[in-house]
Amino acid sequence: MTGNEIHLDNLCIGGAVTLMEDLERRVENFHNTPETYDEILSRARDGLKKISPQEMSLDDYKSYIEAQIQNIPRHFSRYRDDVTVVISDAGFAAMQNDPAYEAWVLDGVREELNCPDYLCFYPGTYGHHEVMEFGATREDFRGHMSAIHKHDAPHVEEETYWERRLKRLKARLKAEQELFEHEQLLQAACDESAQLQALQRAQDGLTDSFAPEKPIIGVPAKYLLAMLDGNVK
Repeated sequence: MTGNEIHLDNLCIGGAVTLMEDLERRVENFHNTPETYDEILSRARDGLKKISPQEMSLDDYKSYIEAQIQNIPRHFSRYRDDVTVVISDAGFAAMQNDPAYEAWVLDGVREELNCPDYLCFYPGTYGHHEVMEFGATREDFRGHMSAIHKHDAPHVEEETYWERRLKRLKARLKAEQELFEHEQLLQAACDESAQLQALQRAQDGLTDSFAPEKPIIGVPAKYLLAMLDGNVK
């Protein structure tokens, strides 16, 4: 999490990007992790040990709260909204020390995300930008929301941040796939060339038929046969 901002993805675009990036990260970590099976199993068992929020470090607690907020379901009419939850350090400390305040913050986010937006499909609308800010007390809460209309102002971008991010990711994945296919073609061409060379050498009698990779004396077999037949002058 960057700073104290928790960005809730646009479910149509950001969710797909997050899923693909998570898969890429998992694959990369799998190849880069020198752990043995026993070490991975031990780490998994350690992860199952329950630690109360009050026993966590502040950074771990922030990650814990972010996971709680990211898993809050959203009303179907809010799927296009970009929502950011901002919690100050004092707010995190207050939540960690006061389970009732933690529940109030999470319930507030849950209630907002489940509130239907009956105008979401009105022509020209494009969801909302919403920011919820939490501090050390309930009185510190601030909320901001603005509707996005694609064609009502020149400053509104045709593509959202998540759309541009998804486009870049798709382009990168496409380039990686094309590179992989190109390398496969090169490998196939090299294999075919090697086979043709081996066949030509065999036809010229330059290899042992029982061990094609092992050249014989370097004299074509047709000359050797001619010598045995006495036809060589």
